[in-house]
Amino acid sequence: MSYKFSKIAFLFFLNLPLLLWSQEIPEEGLLSITPEEMKTHVYFLASDEMKGRNTPSPELDSCAAYIAGEFATYGLKPVDSTNSYFQDFNVLRARLAEPNSLTLTTSKGDTNYQIKYDFVPLHLTANRKIKASIVFAGYGITAPEYNYDDYRNIDAKGKIVLIFTNEPQEKDTTSVFDGAKNTDHSKLLIKVDNAIDHGAVGLLLVSTPDKRFRRPPNPWPSLMRNAPADAVPLTLEEKAEKRIVCMRIGKKLADDLLEGSVYMYEEIHQKIDATLATQSFEIPGKTLTMETALDAEKFPTQNVVGFWEGADPELRQEVIVIGAHYDHVGVSNDSIYNGADDNASGTAGIMEIAEAFTQSKTRPKRSLLFMAFSGEEKGLFGSRYYAEDPIFPIENTVAMLNLDMISRNDTNEVAIIGSPTSSDLKEINEKANEIIGMKLAYDQERYFLNSDHYSFYRKDIPVLFYNSKMTPDLHKPSDDPEKIIPEKMARIGRLVFCTAWIIANRAEQPNFTRVR
Repeated sequence: MSYKFSKIAFLFFLNLPLLLWSQEIPEEGLLSITPEEMKTHVYFLASDEMKGRNTPSPELDSCAAYIAGEFATYGLKPVDSTNSYFQDFNVLRARLAEPNSLTLTTSKGDTNYQIKYDFVPLHLTANRKIKASIVFAGYGITAPEYNYDDYRNIDAKGKIVLIFTNEPQEKDTTSVFDGAKNTDHSKLLIKVDNAIDHGAVGLLLVSTPDKRFRRPPNPWPSLMRNAPADAVPLTLEEKAEKRIVCMRIGKKLADDLLEGSVYMYEEIHQKIDATLATQSFEIPGKTLTMETALDAEKFPTQNVVGFWEGADPELRQEVIVIGAHYDHVGVSNDSIYNGADDNASGTAGIMEIAEAFTQSKTRPKRSLLFMAFSGEEKGLFGSRYYAEDPIFPIENTVAMLNLDMISRNDTNEVAIIGSPTSSDLKEINEKANEIIGMKLAYDQERYFLNSDHYSFYRKDIPVLFYNSKMTPDLHKPSDDPEKIIPEKMARIGRLVFCTAWIIANRAEQPNFTRVR
């Protein structure tokens, strides 16, 4: 694939002007992306008045209105039949309902277990009754970047998976799993998604045997003497078929399930941690009947979506998504978590890129969908919802470019995550960078599961995730607007604009490679 680029008289850096003479990238679009406008957006979204943009909250709704107002000013089209820029959805706070039960069937008969003492439903569970055989799947992790996959030698389709909490070698500072820090593979949502992607119908989560416990941890206020009403975390309201039955279990049930297997509970854990060799296997001669039932209170929230239609009569049916999450974590102990870098910066980025497309004298061939997602901090809620209930057919989405934390650290460097999903996207981004001149870092793939692009990757869409790397202020009250580098945000915004412009105008769709 050839690209028509001419040399740049000056690269944009700090307050220096950029002069671009190119037949491929519209100069007027690039020049519309400015540090000053980036700064203005961040200072509004990350102000104390927005109280950390928690999902859901009136302040998050105010930010949604601000973003929608900008989209309207640029001339982006609304995508709702009522001319709204909002894609509405609900988040849920669950309560235990009836019935919740678990029965183990062996050649000796049935054994019924007790809620609270032997098992508790997880807040991510489906409301459903299932009966299936069981496979032990280690930690329930698929991590090609660490050459580790608990599902490598087992068939989980139609089965219930039994997995450990956390991840291998969690206390080992030399572990490939980022030392003693937890990676995203340890997160419950990622484990459940991985089980679903491998065809499981149910999941049992048990603490590793180095933890001192008998009962499963209990999050349900109705099973406690004293508990706050919001003890159970929020979940996304999803279609029933997108969930599986999930429970947390205690030590007795784990021992009963693994009795008679190749190894016992403690031995399996020791072997995995000692060698990082997976020890997964099917548990013979046993089936489980699991039933869970939850009620939930609904809370409305929204993605903000603006559409820029392509010019080509055929290619305009294909869509490039450019997204960022606009929520953060709210207020805690009277401290406001403003989330300037995470992720007012990325939200400012997509607004400026949207404006750049509308300021360009020519339209691209393919269409662009600009999306500000809510609920990312709660579990990628907004992007998960869109991926399952898309405005345009998901198979027509040719690429997703995600901006999350783009305002800090080395002004000349940007981390590019997700390039293994598409050699075409990597090449296009590098060609685009010949105009911008940033240092592209490819050493952050361990954060691949960490942001909204992952929801699109699960639908076989190639992705790139632009990030300026971690800071000590992540998820702290100190992530304030005064610390952002507007010039860096503008440079990354220009890089994404150039990349998106090339994708939108090339004849072929970017290729896709499944990497996990």
